[in-house]
Amino acid sequence: MSKVIEAIFENGLFRPLSEPHLRNHQRVRIEILSEDDESSVEAQKKILLEFAGLQKGISTDVARNHDRYLYLKD
Repeated sequence: MSKVIEAIFENGLFRPLSEPHLRNHQRVRIEILSEDDESSVEAQKKILLEFAGLQKGISTDVARNHDRYLYLKD
């Protein structure tokens, strides 16, 4: 299971801004994504959705009808 947890880096440690709900000593992999990178990623998602003809809020059945969107099948 993956989830996104916002954190602050202080004195050499990452401090979560909310409870991460992890077991004590549980190993995790952390991907660093700064706020600048996040806005860039969101912009890229929007461009890709527009390129694919799927703008946010227009289509809600992409998973169910993925062949129709990917292969232009009915």
